[in-house]
Amino acid sequence: MNDTGGHQTVTVPQRHAWKPPAGEELVARAPVSFATGAAHRVKGRRWFRDPERRDIQNELAGWPPGPTYRLRSRFGPIAWAALTAAFLIGLFVLVVVSGSNTPSGGPGGSDSLGSSEDPENEEKDFPVLWAAPGTIARTLPWELDPARRPDTDVTHLVVTDRRLLVLGGLQDPREPWEEILWETDLGTVATVERRPFSVGKRDFRITFTDGSWCRLTSLEGEALLHRLTAA
Repeated sequence: MNDTGGHQTVTVPQRHAWKPPAGEELVARAPVSFATGAAHRVKGRRWFRDPERRDIQNELAGWPPGPTYRLRSRFGPIAWAALTAAFLIGLFVLVVVSGSNTPSGGPGGSDSLGSSEDPENEEKDFPVLWAAPGTIARTLPWELDPARRPDTDVTHLVVTDRRLLVLGGLQDPREPWEEILWETDLGTVATVERRPFSVGKRDFRITFTDGSWCRLTSLEGEALLHRLTAA
């Protein structure tokens, strides 16, 4: 605080784009968020669990309240299967009656997710945080959750030759700034795995040496995953 001609002015520290300190090398960075379920029963949902599969979001230190989700009904896929069957039967009758060729393609037209390698955590449930008390994943920042942070805020995952960091910032080109929300030594990362059963196959899971893990998603996940596994 400065005194100029009887008027007090407050000096606000400026925050700019984050850069690693001298002697530390930036390996990769990309915008990330906690992932979102893609299978019918978990679509648009995510949960935060402990190893007993209890919901722990209200136990996470400093986290603001967030939405509470329930599994979708099983009726959806059954109804869709019935509609598909009716469509195909009607199409067959139309072809027989008209003598025309069967048109190519089928109902829906969307790309299939394929088969889940982990249905317990991708179809019947969708934890994006799996953490016992006192483990590393429990310390991750709430800003990674798109349902909690403002639309103007962004989170980036940064890999250096020493650390794994989460940066938070404001999505405003007129006044860009970033701050460190979370960090851990790179040695605490045990594995990084692609999770292909996801929208656009963009999800990946980071497992820490204490057994806790998180599931993240990124539009630039492929390049980030390549750098993470090589780090």
